[in-house]
Amino acid sequence: MRTTLFLAAGLMAAALFASASPARADGIEPYAKFSAGAQEQRGLFNVWRKEGKVYLEVAASQLDADFVETIVPGNGLGGNFLVWGNTDHLPAMLVRFHRAGDKVAIVWPNTNVVAPQSAAARLALTYNFPQSVVGVGDVAAEDEKSGAVVFDASALLADVLDMSDMLKGSLRTDASSGYHLDASKTLFGETKAFPLNDLIEVNQVWSTDASHVRGADIAPDARNLQMKVVYNFAQPPNDGDYRPRYADDRVGLYDAIYLNYDRDAAAERHLRYLVRWNIQPSDPTKNPSPSKHPIVFYLSNTIPERYRPAIREAVLKWNDAFLQIGISDAIEVRDQPADPAWDPDDIRYNVLRWVTESPASFGADSQTLYDPRTGQEFRTGILISADVPREAEDGWRYVVDPVRNGRDTDPMPDSFLHDTWLSTILHETGHNLGMQHNFIGHRAYTAKELQSAGFTSRFGIASTVMEYAPTNVWPKPYGNGQYSQTVLGPYDYYAMKYGYAVIPGARTPEDELPTLRRWASAWSDPKYRYASDEDVSWQNGHASDPRVEQGMLTNDELGWCSIQLGMYQNLMQSVDRRFPRAGDAYQDERDAFAYLLGSYGRCATVPAHFVGGQYLSRAHRGDPNAEPPVVAVPKSVQLRALDQLDRYLFSDAAWRVRPQILAGLGYSEWAGYGYVGWDTYGNLPLWAYDPPERHDYPIAQRINRLQSAALDQMLLPLVLQRLDENQLLSTAPTLGIADLFERLQRSIFGDVTAKTASLSLVRRNLQATYAHDLVVLATAPPKGTPADARALARFELQQLRAAIDAALRGGRLDALTRAHLESLREQAATTRPAASS
Repeated sequence: MRTTLFLAAGLMAAALFASASPARADGIEPYAKFSAGAQEQRGLFNVWRKEGKVYLEVAASQLDADFVETIVPGNGLGGNFLVWGNTDHLPAMLVRFHRAGDKVAIVWPNTNVVAPQSAAARLALTYNFPQSVVGVGDVAAEDEKSGAVVFDASALLADVLDMSDMLKGSLRTDASSGYHLDASKTLFGETKAFPLNDLIEVNQVWSTDASHVRGADIAPDARNLQMKVVYNFAQPPNDGDYRPRYADDRVGLYDAIYLNYDRDAAAERHLRYLVRWNIQPSDPTKNPSPSKHPIVFYLSNTIPERYRPAIREAVLKWNDAFLQIGISDAIEVRDQPADPAWDPDDIRYNVLRWVTESPASFGADSQTLYDPRTGQEFRTGILISADVPREAEDGWRYVVDPVRNGRDTDPMPDSFLHDTWLSTILHETGHNLGMQHNFIGHRAYTAKELQSAGFTSRFGIASTVMEYAPTNVWPKPYGNGQYSQTVLGPYDYYAMKYGYAVIPGARTPEDELPTLRRWASAWSDPKYRYASDEDVSWQNGHASDPRVEQGMLTNDELGWCSIQLGMYQNLMQSVDRRFPRAGDAYQDERDAFAYLLGSYGRCATVPAHFVGGQYLSRAHRGDPNAEPPVVAVPKSVQLRALDQLDRYLFSDAAWRVRPQILAGLGYSEWAGYGYVGWDTYGNLPLWAYDPPERHDYPIAQRINRLQSAALDQMLLPLVLQRLDENQLLSTAPTLGIADLFERLQRSIFGDVTAKTASLSLVRRNLQATYAHDLVVLATAPPKGTPADARALARFELQQLRAAIDAALRGGRLDALTRAHLESLREQAATTRPAASS
């Protein structure tokens, strides 16, 4: 009996051994053995989970083939513009899976260099330009029949998205409080597989030794932040009928930029394709014809139902532009279906999603993904901030209702919020369609036109929804048009024509060029002008055209701002009569005043952009009504801007806020449980208790901050260079660098005379700031500062010393003013003769 049992056991073991595939020398498991103990998700690639790891299965035909990879945050910080699902941090990347022995590399091919018409040049590019390898995984299993390989995706646990820098930028951390990736706590999260994409989530943990980090304290433990990172591997668009279209610098549509090596003698190697959808008529012989590939947007069920009608209306309004070029039903909007199988992570769906933040870092943000080889968009959406209604409420209560109705007791009307939603979503949908910002669109209309409800309801308050248009509100007795941009403007129709209209007879991108260039030649018409983000980079002096401005209206920026400044002065001077209401905390008055001062400060500092300014034209030679590319802003306009700075920013009269108002600007002190003021015990997180340093409102510091901003702008090296050289490119009078220094000296130090008795705190702060600026220019000027500026700074400091000497001899000064002037004189005397270079 025992012999029989042993024999049976031996025969069974032999049978099992014979049925199993022999072990491979490289350690790669047979496919059947690997899959037996694993969980499978079938999709574009099969996703496997086994023993805490995630594996990706790549078919033989998928190796070294082109796919698209996106990587986005899977959750936000609750603010600070690090938002779940945001595609702005990394564009869609072309990705390939390359097998090398028992490894699979995740490769980003170099899509920056191309040679569409030269096979030889394309071959040369592979030898001369690098690609990037972002991860390598061990092959865990192979199906010897099909050639499919399964590889370990653990390389995705690393910081491929560069979350390290994203946290540093969002939280403004330094070396002592910076976060590092804690690999011991980082794990795979959810995985999903769809027909056209696979999603792999990684739950990274970022750690720091700092006990409190501003912006991160919203987490239960700011020392350990779990930041989810979502990888999407997708099938690129393959409609089969998409034709790239060339971009043009005169029309503001996104462009995918490449270095083109087809023609070695070309003056410029840049090749620019439009970033756009494959929207085309199903039958070009009919007008209109239904869209062959309509864009379908879904409203996420996270969006509150009461806002969905306005959001839907805004998205669908873009159909008006397509209808003008013969395409109907280009855009559809649907509610998220009540189907548990429907998933917003399926790349076939374009989803509008709701985002909650504290504090809010944006109103809405478009998400645009395109094929890096052609510029064809394949997925989009909008992140919508829950703070949009709050922003609308503030604008209504603090400005619109008191200015237009003389009160602030009315609730915000539904129509005002509705139009705010229209303006917000029209703008973001424009981005979805490939539209760039356009910050010169306000110049298409006059003040009189914006005061007409009939005009603005037809044409909007700017030529384009792609402006950052402010609320169109005018003090009485002026009339008032629509408050927000609620319709597409003429530029929007024009840009959609350039981007999507069928060009009869064209078979290649090159065939389209003559027609596209003719369309783009309309730049000089104010209705069709375009200027974007690069044209408002004022902080470094690169921007030079003061007509290109965010938050402006009308074709006269200085005139608009002059009226707005007077309006905001009146609102600030009467804020205590409106806030707080009976029973409410004085924090309401402080919030209202801060809102009004911020709006005032925007227009008060804008005139500084005219100083050293140049009107720029994108028009090409031969375009209708084309002006030269660079024209110095006339001297009369720059002097008008300096007068406005003097009146509304530098003068004492601009800042005569009643003491009763300032006394009411207290904040609500409310620490809650746990605050004891110690560093290691009982402290509340910063989101719960983060009081200002002072209980009163720091009005003098706020004023000086605005004044300093305007001075800093006008004294930038690039601005001073333009002031010095504008006279060389203009036959008409223009403001020179000596004119600027003389005007600032008179505006800021003009009251330092022998008759001076007392200088206000606002004037003392302003004078101390400008004197410091002059000393820096004279003794240690920033790189690029022209020699003339250094010489003039020394000269003005000498003039200041002489004026102070006279004032000090006058003997009528109060003690504080005398001390201030003596300090200024000592500061001005620190200059020494310039060393030879």
